[in-house]
Amino acid sequence: MELKQGWHVKGTYNEGCAAEGACPYYFGRGVDNGCRYFMTFRFQDAEVNGVDLSGITVVYAGDIRYTSFEDFVKYGSEGGIYISDNATPEQREILNDLVKENIGGVLMKTIRTVEYVPIDVETDGSTIHIKMPAGELKQTLVIGGDGCSNIFLNNTTLPFLSNVKAAHSHFWRFHDIGRHFFYRDRCGTWADFAFAG
Repeated sequence: MELKQGWHVKGTYNEGCAAEGACPYYFGRGVDNGCRYFMTFRFQDAEVNGVDLSGITVVYAGDIRYTSFEDFVKYGSEGGIYISDNATPEQREILNDLVKENIGGVLMKTIRTVEYVPIDVETDGSTIHIKMPAGELKQTLVIGGDGCSNIFLNNTTLPFLSNVKAAHSHFWRFHDIGRHFFYRDRCGTWADFAFAG
């Protein structure tokens, strides 16, 4: 489906990564043996082709096979896309293409599945817990040395993110499409995102 000029999707982004420290790809560096991720986009202000998509959540669970940042950007990752099943038939017509060509689809070049599933998001202050049938992520914002402020990342390699804050991923897991990941105490990101065209 062609996206008509003037569309926009904005909201909150949460990512759990396999890296123990800050994700090297955010700094344009590669990583031995590639990496894996659990990215969640919660649509809060979204309109595409005149259809309101606010309230939709999309999870991308991916496997990056490339050790260099340049190869990751060129070839992307592979994995699955999971969309909250509260989407109406009208919304799904747009989402079916939007999630593959835009949003996290700009990073996931090989898509193994696109599914509509229940996605539960629980927030408690600075902690979030995202659950769906194929996986889940729990993370908490990291507080800096002053004991009260968040740690921010500026000028990262992902131009669609802003207000990027470091988070501690207590755990995240993914079990589908022949992939079985489970990580504890890894890095994470909590940010605002915006796409438009």
